Amino acid sequence: MGDFGAVTQTQTSTPAGTPCPAPTSREISVLITGFGPFKTNLVNASYLIASSLPSSFAYPTKDGIDRRVSLHVHPTPIPVAYATVRETLPTILEEYAAAHDNRRPDLIIHIGIASPRLYYSVESLAHRDDYNITDINGRSGYEDGEKRWRGLGLPPILKPGPADPSTPGVLSNPSPPGDHFLECWKELAPPDTDIRISHDAGHYLCDFIYYTSMSLAFRAGHDRNVLFLHVPGASEDANIERGRKVAIALIKSMVTCWIDEKHVAV
Repeated sequence: MGDFGAVTQTQTSTPAGTPCPAPTSREISVLITGFGPFKTNLVNASYLIASSLPSSFAYPTKDGIDRRVSLHVHPTPIPVAYATVRETLPTILEEYAAAHDNRRPDLIIHIGIASPRLYYSVESLAHRDDYNITDINGRSGYEDGEKRWRGLGLPPILKPGPADPSTPGVLSNPSPPGDHFLECWKELAPPDTDIRISHDAGHYLCDFIYYTSMSLAFRAGHDRNVLFLHVPGASEDANIERGRKVAIALIKSMVTCWIDEKHVAV
């Protein structure tokens, strides 16, 4: 579902390079969004899954710490519209920072549906160009995305990663999900769940919000500590419950692979 996202020139409140304390000193915060209805999808499972998540949970990590993970779900589904994503996402990040001592979320997950699919996938990259599929307002993503992003000199592809690969952030070391990440995610997800790594988020609102989110971090000099989760479109209670468990497993995998393993000597 919706792979939208647009460029924006707004930056979050935390200055580039602001140090974060080690994860042993505070809980890990996760910002989560889901999309609203679009086209023939009168109910969007992405927001149902996001809104079903707990406000926090404890996660015992490899360094022996029972770490608290706090989840902050945006309280309303994001409309599947390019301009709305472009305008709304910076505001969501600014409001989060204002409520949390001018800090960015430690981790960010955007959720959307890929209704024909029966599997869950985490996206490894996002695209700048070719948002030709129209949104709920009948608009393509060129004006709100590609045209702006090209004007800002942003690259054709953005991937999760540290602001400066040579000096990764103190708290986390984000990177595109690969085989090790997938193995970790599978171990934590419900048994026999079909979960995969995807390399094409679809050039629609899901791809768009993913690129938007990473472009904001890129331009502000922050780590691109962002992932996008595609879920099946089914919205029965059992589907939402499975999606909730898959999303929690994804969060735990991000903590393990991007934060915990960074602070454990190899």
